[in-house]
Amino acid sequence: MTRAGLVLLLATVGAGALAPLAAQGNPNPRRLSNDGVLRASATVDSVFLDRSRAEGLIDGGDWASYLLARLGAGRVPDSLGIEVIVDTASIAVQGRLQDLPLETRALLGPIASMVDSSSVIVADVVLQRTGREVVRFWLRGIKLNGFAFPEFLLAPMMASVGRQYPALTKTGRDLYVQVPADGVVTLSPGAVRLTTAPADSTGRPR
Repeated sequence: MTRAGLVLLLATVGAGALAPLAAQGNPNPRRLSNDGVLRASATVDSVFLDRSRAEGLIDGGDWASYLLARLGAGRVPDSLGIEVIVDTASIAVQGRLQDLPLETRALLGPIASMVDSSSVIVADVVLQRTGREVVRFWLRGIKLNGFAFPEFLLAPMMASVGRQYPALTKTGRDLYVQVPADGVVTLSPGAVRLTTAPADSTGRPR
């Protein structure tokens, strides 16, 4: 797994082959998994590409796995102790420092060096529509054992990551995902909801 993908979270085959896995559902909805990439991809394809469904729900673990795959993160370690919790306002990605790969902890710099490895870190990620065909996932902040990590430390730390990994933008806190012009991505309790907007009388998305 790439360091960039994990840091952002602590801040994305064909449909025929994916359908059987998608139908199985996620046995651990809050956990990252390689199968989750396939399940999420199948739902994205069925709603936004094939248009065989008007709506699809992707649980937090599968959606985060899908975003990591889009970043080229490779396989998700089975032992990765990270939970992804979705509500209507944001996505919380949480886990203990000791559960992260060593290279990821090294990138966290001041966080990893200042606290015990059993400390719980929670990333607060929000979703915004920023263009006709673009949605943005933004790392709004990080909490450490329930306390906000200072912005004056977080901003330069993430900017350093952004310089190394352009996919995360210069701030290191943004991931932009392309969607159809009529595609709608919203957050609901426990899942990311995909829908297509109804067309107006001209046939264009409202």
